Amino acid sequence: MKKAPNRRDREEYYEAGEYAGSGRKTFRWSRSKLPVIVIAALLLYAAVTFGSQFSRLYTMQQDVQQIQAEVAELRQRNADLREQVKLLQSDAYVESIARERLGLVKPGESRIVPIGPESGNAGETGVLDQSIRD
Repeated sequence: MKKAPNRRDREEYYEAGEYAGSGRKTFRWSRSKLPVIVIAALLLYAAVTFGSQFSRLYTMQQDVQQIQAEVAELRQRNADLREQVKLLQSDAYVESIARERLGLVKPGESRIVPIGPESGNAGETGVLDQSIRD
C-alpha cells in the first residue's frame, strides 16, 4: 500500500519541477507580491480613514470653541441687560427721566426753562410761548 505524501514530499515534488510539466505554476508566498500589495492597501485605507476622522474631530473642536465663546459673550450681555433692567425699574431713574425728558416737576416746585440763541423755537423776544410773556 502506498502511503499519502506528507508536506515535505509535496514541496520537494513541486520544487523538483515534476509538477511543472502540467502547465501550472506553483504559488509561493515568499516570492509573491500579493501580500505586500494587500498590506499596503490596508495601511493606506487605515491612514485615509484616520486622517479624515481626525480632520472631522479638529473641525468639531473648533466649532465647540467658537460656540463656547459665543455662549460666554451672550451670558455677559444677559448680565448687562439684567443690570440695565434693574436700573430702569429704580425710582431714581424713573424720576430723572420724568424730569429731563418729559419736563415734569414735583408738587411745589417750579420749572425753569432757559432761553438762549441755540433754541430754535424762541422768537425775537426770546420767549417760547406768547402766553408766558404776559
